[in-house]
Amino acid sequence: MSQTQQMVKHSTIYAVGNISRQLVGFLMLPIYTSYLTPADYGVIGLLIFLVSLFEIILGGHMFQAVPKFFHEEDSRRRKNSVVTTAFLITSFFSGFACLIMASFSTPLSSLVFGDEKYSIYIIIFSALILTHALEQYSLTYLRIVKKPWTFFNFSMAKLALQLSLNILTIVILDWGLMGLALSSLISSVIISITLTTYTIYHTGFHLTKSVAVKILKFSWPLWISGLIGLYIGSSNRYFIRIFSSLDDVGLFELASKFGAIVGVLVWSPFSQYWQTERFAIAKTANPYPSYSLAFRMITALLLVSGISVNTFSTMIIQFMSAPPFHPATDAVPFLVLAGIFQSLTIFNNFSFMYRNRTFELTKNNIVTAAFITAFYFVLIPDYGFVGASIALAAGSIVQYAYALHIANKIYPMKINQKSLLTGIVVLLLAAIVDQSFINQDLSIPSISSKILLAITFSLAVLFSLFEKHELSGSKDYVIGFFKKH
Repeated sequence: MSQTQQMVKHSTIYAVGNISRQLVGFLMLPIYTSYLTPADYGVIGLLIFLVSLFEIILGGHMFQAVPKFFHEEDSRRRKNSVVTTAFLITSFFSGFACLIMASFSTPLSSLVFGDEKYSIYIIIFSALILTHALEQYSLTYLRIVKKPWTFFNFSMAKLALQLSLNILTIVILDWGLMGLALSSLISSVIISITLTTYTIYHTGFHLTKSVAVKILKFSWPLWISGLIGLYIGSSNRYFIRIFSSLDDVGLFELASKFGAIVGVLVWSPFSQYWQTERFAIAKTANPYPSYSLAFRMITALLLVSGISVNTFSTMIIQFMSAPPFHPATDAVPFLVLAGIFQSLTIFNNFSFMYRNRTFELTKNNIVTAAFITAFYFVLIPDYGFVGASIALAAGSIVQYAYALHIANKIYPMKINQKSLLTGIVVLLLAAIVDQSFINQDLSIPSISSKILLAITFSLAVLFSLFEKHELSGSKDYVIGFFKKH
């Protein structure tokens, strides 16, 4: 199997697995929006932000370091020691973060929500800091050893468990917000314990001091960068709550689910393959054609999925959610654009990872944070959650441009950017045509027009990014793949 074929096959399996892990939020939308208010939805968004904040500040996450140092080791024992060393260090820090967050639940509730009554939810969600860490390390291990089907099976198990628990606690028991919190905790605990047992069974316990030192040196700039990155991507919830309302936080949270589709369906599964494979490619005599192909493939997929999300999100939100949630559609196109540029920024960040210049990521995020803060202060007071989405899109474009400029000085991947610019123009034109000329109702003519629009502009993206022979080769591979399976 060629590298391109393996990339497509593994990314496809990871995509299905990732989709299943994220699918609960979409399948449960009609129930969430019927049993929860926009303010309740806003509470969940702020709780997730708070968990992410403690994960980054105190969690000691080293996910990006594990693939790098795993591939640098020669013996199986040393490779396994990379996994378990990072695993054990992060488990210690994450457990400590859980205790801190739970201990200060009351003052945190007052600070974040302006009300102490949400402290019990902070205590429940604090446990997710540890369970998420255990789960993510195990899934990283599965990707490193190229076990996509095992990854898929665990993902499907979590989907089934979460759906069952959500229906039980929210619909049958009618526990509302508390039911959602408890179902999230229980499912995460069960899956994390199962995955941890699987990983330790295959790697054993090999804590190595030298490996720990290398990983810590590599990861500490990423810790700072991650903290600033969280501020860039998630602090908008807090700014919206301060400058607007908790209802607006809920609308932004719903719009974010659609804006995140390009990341969940496309970038995340691709990165789970690329995150480990890129270091192997860098060792080849001429890695640049592979870099270019990978960049164009992921860019095309991001843009095509973005066109589809922009085109159909209004209908889907109207169909699946209660009327108070319908205004969320106004923010979706801006969040899609932000998601595309955030994903491609991560792609370019490989230059810093490969050259061990991870502090450049921190510098990049500092610059971006400065710009995006100014955008938040200017746009949110007047435009609420839509202003926050515009600010995030503008900040993401700034971040991409800065990362590309610096990366080309450190380790240029020699990727032509003209095709990306053309693709972005096509994406924007598709959104303008959809909003200006197509009715946003659920009628058959509207749906047919949207399908035709999505296909037309998606083809325009493909022809702008690939040569004719590349498209032909891709078509032959996809047909052959499905014939075999």
